[in-house]
Amino acid sequence: MAAEDNRILPVLVYHHIQDPVKSDVSCTPSMFEAHMLAIKDAGYTPLTIPQTKAFFDGTLPETIKKPVLITFDDGYESLYQYALPISIKYKIPMTVFIITSRIGQKPQFSRYLSESQIKEMNESGFWYFGSHSHDLHTESIRIYNAFGGGKVNPLLEELRADLKTSSKCLEKITKVPTEIIAWPYGNHNEEYSVIAKAVGYKMHFTSLSGYNETKSSPYFIKRIPISARDTITSVLRKCRGRRR
Repeated sequence: MAAEDNRILPVLVYHHIQDPVKSDVSCTPSMFEAHMLAIKDAGYTPLTIPQTKAFFDGTLPETIKKPVLITFDDGYESLYQYALPISIKYKIPMTVFIITSRIGQKPQFSRYLSESQIKEMNESGFWYFGSHSHDLHTESIRIYNAFGGGKVNPLLEELRADLKTSSKCLEKITKVPTEIIAWPYGNHNEEYSVIAKAVGYKMHFTSLSGYNETKSSPYFIKRIPISARDTITSVLRKCRGRRR
């Protein structure tokens, strides 16, 4: 049973933490803390990014039981205010995928993490950072398809430049190479993956819902969205997946 527990990895994806909740992809601070505490109490082991890589390599130690990865998309400032203290309090590693052109900005209704906040979170030892693009947080596949076939798609060079810029922005702040990416809206195809690999991204996270098996491809990582409607019971059920 223990070995079977180690062969499945649920990757949970959150977005915003706010009170009151104003979006379906948000979560209140108290509910987020309840989710994290329940995950720990149920015997799950939240993974670091190096441990996640080991899971896909098939080298995760058997002593790590019931692995789970906690992720966030976009990089809202609410993570610094609410999720950082919880990660430290319960010693839970967390990973956030940043839209790097929005660092420290408030383009619409919510402010994004600043450079100093990212630096502090990184230095806590519990936070890992990846790209959510630099300035291509859009349904880019529609743009890609609009150019049609038969020629080298001009969007691909823009994508390459964007991913390089995003990587450099994060590395400048965290002082470590940026090796993980979550595709905005899950938009990607094989050409996107080839470019991301060439830029240096070694794990690619999608919006495909499901569970990951050890030694499965690190370039098509499935994730499980957490919404404002999720309860402790539903989050644990999502963590459980195919476990019995």
